[in-house]
Amino acid sequence: MRSGRIVQTVRFFAVGTNMDEERLRNWTPGSRRLTIGSLSGFTLRWNKRSSEGGKLAPLRTGHPDDVVWGVVYEVDGLAWEQIDKGQRDAGYREERVTVVGRDGVEHDASVYVARAEMIDDSIMPMRSYRDPIVTAARASGLPEYYVDELARTPVADS
Repeated sequence: MRSGRIVQTVRFFAVGTNMDEERLRNWTPGSRRLTIGSLSGFTLRWNKRSSEGGKLAPLRTGHPDDVVWGVVYEVDGLAWEQIDKGQRDAGYREERVTVVGRDGVEHDASVYVARAEMIDDSIMPMRSYRDPIVTAARASGLPEYYVDELARTPVADS
């Protein structure tokens, strides 16, 4: 509680550059890492349009064998507003999902997926975008097989 008010918190499932805890805390200092987790029924695509090439976005497939790994953060309401605005301005939209932590605990969280008009299957990410995500995934303790999959993603400037 602050000043007699209850501070609302939101759980956010980071799957791309926001997995980098230092980067996220520079943007939203009150962010608190809860756990790494998996999201079934989603896969990753690097086809969200941007001025720097393809960006990462989870895509709902509905297939339980498709799994996206990432980091669950808890943020306060003000930080959430910053994250939400930044993601929406970048061409994403929020989806509410259930992420399963490594310990089997379920976390209701928000994840950002690409808006339909932002998807372009002809683009690839730049190495300067992909590699920090791979580094953040490794530093976050995501499964090795998953980090290796991220690292094998083809880049436009190979």
